[in-house]
Amino acid sequence: MAIFKARSWTLEETSEGPRVVITAPFVWPLSIFLGFWLFGWTGGEISAAKSLWQLLQTFDSWVALLPGAFLMFWLACWTVAGVFIWGVFLFSIQGREVVSLSGGKLRVRLETLLGLGWSWRYELAEMAPPRLMVMPVAGNKNPEAARAAGAPLPKYSGIAISCGSRKWRLGVGLDEAAAKDLLYTLTSRFGLPRAGEPEPAQPEEIT
Repeated sequence: MAIFKARSWTLEETSEGPRVVITAPFVWPLSIFLGFWLFGWTGGEISAAKSLWQLLQTFDSWVALLPGAFLMFWLACWTVAGVFIWGVFLFSIQGREVVSLSGGKLRVRLETLLGLGWSWRYELAEMAPPRLMVMPVAGNKNPEAARAAGAPLPKYSGIAISCGSRKWRLGVGLDEAAAKDLLYTLTSRFGLPRAGEPEPAQPEEIT
């Protein structure tokens, strides 16, 4: 069973204009790990909340509330972390990237399994031409030897968009052909500025 499956996208016609929907990258080991982590997170959340409530019910001096203040701070941080991980978990199961137009702006929205999500908007008039990114397969330290042996070498791509200092990597994990089709759609249907033949962009090296 493949750990990672190339993403896909579709073009939809709506009453508000064209809309691109890109499926979320499904990495099943990550989803399983996050599911177990959230199980433990729920137990910790309930236990800390019970302890804080009992402390507030039984304190007899302000000094006795000091442990409660620390517990309250810990619980707040734990809750924020859990909400973020819940978002990642729901997105990893059946999330999607949605690209649409909204009043002269390009809207990129990440939607999770339950329809919750986050949106970013970019002024079309200020956007730079989108670029095709071609990313080498992670962990393949000797691609020439793999080609000589006849091993398949998938090539994942994405679209780099920018508006001033704001940048976004759209559709990371598409295969190269699908990414090229998406790049053409963004310029022909969404009004993004055109450029010459896009050059592959190497991702930042992780050390």
